[in-house]
Amino acid sequence: MDYILKNGYFPFVNEIQDVYIKDGLVEKVEKDIEPIDLDTQIIDLENRIVISGFVDGHMHLDKALIGEKVINKSGTLYEAIEIMSKYKHSMTKEDVKERSKKILDLSFRNGTRFLRTHIDVDDKIQLKSIEALLELKEEYKESMDIQIVAFPQDGIIKNSRSYFYLEEALKMGADIVGGIPAIEEDPIKHMNMIFDLAMKYDVDIDMHIDETDDADSLIINDLARLTIANGYIGRVTAGHCCSLSANEKEIILPIIELVKKAKINIISLPSTNLYLQGRGDKINIRRGIAPVKYLLDHDIPVAIGSDNIRDPFNPFGNGNLLEEILIAAHGCHMGGEKDLNKLFDMVSIIPGEALKFDYNIKEGNKANFIVIDAGTKVDSIIRQANIYGYFKNDIFGTNVINNQ
Repeated sequence: MDYILKNGYFPFVNEIQDVYIKDGLVEKVEKDIEPIDLDTQIIDLENRIVISGFVDGHMHLDKALIGEKVINKSGTLYEAIEIMSKYKHSMTKEDVKERSKKILDLSFRNGTRFLRTHIDVDDKIQLKSIEALLELKEEYKESMDIQIVAFPQDGIIKNSRSYFYLEEALKMGADIVGGIPAIEEDPIKHMNMIFDLAMKYDVDIDMHIDETDDADSLIINDLARLTIANGYIGRVTAGHCCSLSANEKEIILPIIELVKKAKINIISLPSTNLYLQGRGDKINIRRGIAPVKYLLDHDIPVAIGSDNIRDPFNPFGNGNLLEEILIAAHGCHMGGEKDLNKLFDMVSIIPGEALKFDYNIKEGNKANFIVIDAGTKVDSIIRQANIYGYFKNDIFGTNVINNQ
């Protein structure tokens, strides 16, 4: 069936336009499209927001919902890592797949159509979680574009088996290689090993960087330097970057300029870092979030991601990126109209382009997008608007409720 969706608000061009869909593909996006065929179904979107979908650039699907089984009593990052290290022995491929499916379905209902997930690879879990996510990537390919990051949560320098499995994950089809240099005694060596793998298999890099309140921990500087030295400019993403906020701006300015030169993407994870960081502070407790506004002011691509969902690292989360950016609005002091508009972009067009998803609604692409029950980006955040409808597989569905 052919469709014309009338009067959709396209926020990135700030225009009301129509979408003509033929045989499941976008035929035209322009104003005042008239039907050619009498059988064409016409749907008036009444100026509601139309986007390709939300982009969750940093999630841990393999850990999701474990918090319902194991409690992190201290709430600290260190106990979370310890819990996961022990829990992995009992994890099965089926367990990972079942929990991941629940969050993928929840995220889909909440408008996510593009997702990058970090999946643990080590000598405990081996390749079970990677196998589960590769299968889910195929199963969900008509609904969601999933990128898989092979992630060495427990380190690789002292454990050659973990390094072996990390390489095997790339051979199997993991899209990106991850890293977590802070877990090692020699963070630089860890990063060099990751760059070696990335260049060997021609994949991008996505590292957990400086998830700490320690002002002296600025591994992001070394990451930027190695990115430039290895000719990997524009192919590296850094998640967290909390310690940047523990320093004065004049200290981090030269680092930010180096990050900009390396074209490193930053992904901030406000929900998890607000929960985990600042626990050692007695007064003036830090929020522990990357300095989002300062980074944006220096033209660094910054995105917001869900990170952990109801696991030992974070007991909260609904796979709802409008909820995540509302948290970010509070935690980053971004409540003005310009700030809220930018926050919306940080879960849509910014990560869509920075993480190399085929993001835009354009002629020839599959008609796979969402309609948000709001007329402006600001309103969608403040009201926590529902997903009014979506187009997928030549069907327009309506009234997708945010079941949590």
